[in-house]
This record gives sequence, C-alpha cells and structure tokens, in this order.
Amino acid sequence: MEEDLLACQKVLRDGLPESVPAELDDQHPFIPLGVDIDGDVAAVALVLRWMKGPLAGRPGIEKYTFRRCGGEWVYLGGGGGTVHDYPLANRGPAREQRGGYLRPCSSGQSLRDRDRILPSEASWVFSAELQASTEVERVRIDNRTLPVPFHGHVLVVWSTSKPPPLTALAADGTPLASVDLTDPVSSVR
Repeated sequence: MEEDLLACQKVLRDGLPESVPAELDDQHPFIPLGVDIDGDVAAVALVLRWMKGPLAGRPGIEKYTFRRCGGEWVYLGGGGGTVHDYPLANRGPAREQRGGYLRPCSSGQSLRDRDRILPSEASWVFSAELQASTEVERVRIDNRTLPVPFHGHVLVVWSTSKPPPLTALAADGTPLASVDLTDPVSSVR
C-alpha cells in the first residue's frame, strides 16, 4: 500500500505523465490512469495488478482520495475492482462504445473529516470514473476543464453534497453530451 500511495503523491505533485508504459511489469507495478484536484480534495486512479486474494495476478483499477492539510495531501480512503478489458487500450468512437460519448464506470466516497463521529456532522469526498469516446477531447466539470487522456478514462472528484454538472466537449469546444453523476449508471443526456 505504501508504494501505491507514493505513486499517487507523485501524480498529485507532477500531474499525469505524457506517456505511460503499455503494460504492467516489475519495473512499472503502477500506471497512472487519472487525476483530478478540486480545491483541497483530490482523487487519483492507478492501474495495478492485484497481489493477493482470488484476483491475484489480474489487472485492476484502484482509486484513492485525498485532502490537503497543511500543504500535504492526506490519504482518506479508496477502493477498486478488476477490469475485463485492459484499461489502457485505445478508446473507440461513441457509436461503438456502450454508453455513447461519456459512460460512468464507477463511483466512490471517502469520509473527509475522520474526527467527526456522528454521520450528520460528517462530510465526504466523492469520486467517479468515466470512459470517454474518441470524439471527446475535454470534460467540463462545473467550471473546471480536464483533458481526456489517450485511453479515455476520466476521473472526477468533488466534495459538495450534489455532484457537479459534467459535459463532454469536442476538440472545438462543442458540447457533445452531459452526464448526471447522481446516478453512477445513469444514461448520458
């Protein structure tokens, strides 16, 4: 766990690398997949190979959430799962991709303030992973914009009770579709 958190800290500090290895190996046990920072909260997704349990040896995606405290990123929690297809494969056009231009894949939440005992006092950090088609160049999240990497995986983080509006944008800035993150398996509008 310590090695993957160090990999996340590097992504938070330096951003996603321009290029990534094509496969996991001994030299690359983690491949950065996505990152999003919204104020004092952040999320990082890594492709990794599960080391233990019934899924040992299979590739998976692990998401980690963080909160900035005193200038440092503090790990809050995370989770992940296996993937059926290798996640760094090139993405396809909307007509071939289940869900169209922007498909929600997974979502999660972590407790933001661990010192809060009562659920009514707790605040949360939410994250969602989406898959974008080849037509999508950027994703607008409220008033922030993220570039879509070559593999099309986009990670979004927020800390408000209501998810931010999310819109897939073409290279010229034309809106292609919007997604309702209140339902992680919602259909694209």
